[in-house]
Amino acid sequence: MPAYSAIYENLRRALVGVGVVVKPAAGTALASSPSITSGTGAASEAEPNGSVYLRTNGDFVGRRGGAWEVLMSAGRASLVTAPFKSAEQTGDGSAQSIAHGLGVVPSLVLIIPSNLTGGAYVVTEGTHTSTNVLVTVTTGEKYLVVAYA
Repeated sequence: MPAYSAIYENLRRALVGVGVVVKPAAGTALASSPSITSGTGAASEAEPNGSVYLRTNGDFVGRRGGAWEVLMSAGRASLVTAPFKSAEQTGDGSAQSIAHGLGVVPSLVLIIPSNLTGGAYVVTEGTHTSTNVLVTVTTGEKYLVVAYA
C-alpha cells in the first residue's frame, strides 16, 4: 500500500469521525463557524447558523434562525415549493392577470415566449400579488408564465 493511501485513510476517518468545520475566514473562531456533522435521530447540538446535519435515514438538516429544520427529507426537498406553470396564454396588449395559486407573492417570474409571430415582442411585468401574476404582452404573441414562491 503506498504511503499516501494510509495518510488519506487516516484523514478520511478523522474527518468522518469528528465532523467538518467550515471557517469563512482564517481569523474566525471555530465555535462560531458552521459545521457539517452526521448521526441518527434529530440534530441536538447548538451549532451556529449555516451548519448542516446529515441523518443516516437520508434527511438533510440545516440550522438557520437558531433552529434546526429539515431541508430535504430522505433526499426529497421539503422547503422547495413546486413552481407554477401556466397554460399557453395569448397577449392582448393590455395588463393580464394570471392566477398562480402559490399563496405568496412570487419571488421569481419568468415569461417565456411559446410561439413568436415575428416583429417586436414586448413584455411588461406589473406588480404581482399573492394570487396573480400581472403581465402585459404584445397582442397576438403566445407565452407561458412560470412563477416561483
